[in-house]
Amino acid sequence: MKSEIIFLALMIIEFFFLIFFEKYLTDFLKRSNLVQHVREELIESHKKKEGTPRGGGIIFLISIAFIIPLLFVLKVPYDTFRKLLFVISSTILFGFIGLIDDILTSRKSSSEGLSIRSKLILFSVATVFLFFVFKDIMSFNVIFLGLNLNFGPILYFLLFFIMMVGSVNAFNLTDGVDGLLGSIVSIMLLTFIFLSYLTKNFLLLGFSLSLLISILAFLWFNSPKASIFMGDLGASALGGAIASLSIVFKTELYLPFIAIIPVIEAISIFIQIAYFKATHGKRVFKMTPIHHHFEILGWSEAKIDYRFSVITAFMVIIVVVLKIIGL
Repeated sequence: MKSEIIFLALMIIEFFFLIFFEKYLTDFLKRSNLVQHVREELIESHKKKEGTPRGGGIIFLISIAFIIPLLFVLKVPYDTFRKLLFVISSTILFGFIGLIDDILTSRKSSSEGLSIRSKLILFSVATVFLFFVFKDIMSFNVIFLGLNLNFGPILYFLLFFIMMVGSVNAFNLTDGVDGLLGSIVSIMLLTFIFLSYLTKNFLLLGFSLSLLISILAFLWFNSPKASIFMGDLGASALGGAIASLSIVFKTELYLPFIAIIPVIEAISIFIQIAYFKATHGKRVFKMTPIHHHFEILGWSEAKIDYRFSVITAFMVIIVVVLKIIGL
């Protein structure tokens, strides 16, 4: 009971601390001119977001501090601690790469920070580093729909690489509408909160809940019309967190369903580029990623948030039910 009370107290303290911190951070980023620069080709409604502070996703990293007390009140097996360390390392490492991009974007006073190539190289290096440092906690078996598939080290590394690099990139692409990425990741985290409780992994339960609370605090300021953006720091950190949680809970092949919206966002770009090249200039969508397509069709940002969240919730429910029945 003592640990549960400490846990509850930490969550309450975290929420109100991060609410006040984010308000101060918004003012600080404005004064420091660490603000959003909007691409010229975006639709007119996005031009109004020019000058909005970016970097609010730093509170996702700060939230990690609130689970440290749990290490002193819980008896934690070494393997469980290593899994937590892997998830935390993934979140911080990719978040740091995103921070570099945010800083460069502000210094250049443009919408472009790191080049696509530079990002891919940094994400790839980080992924390889994480795999070899935390290889001891990984099982090369992948469970999907009741099947226990032995991928072996090489094939599993390729899966790991695609999951980590793909997730971070797809989450960054999804972060283009006020409140969207925060809303759907909040729902995704419910999957891992459930699995943490089911497997009695209270450290990862603490991490998932702490990250969820930080997202809720962020959404207080990021709901349309946003007064602060999470930036690449936040989107990259969330991508790393969800991918690594999926790895430690052996839901690797369920990740495309849990993160269905980022997957669709990324696929929409590939379809657009391929069709554009094949037809010499024709387009499938009015603009990609696909959330911009719906904006041009007249959907408000709130409608996109709600409907994309509904789709995410539906897929999360399916995955959770599959895990309940042992698949």
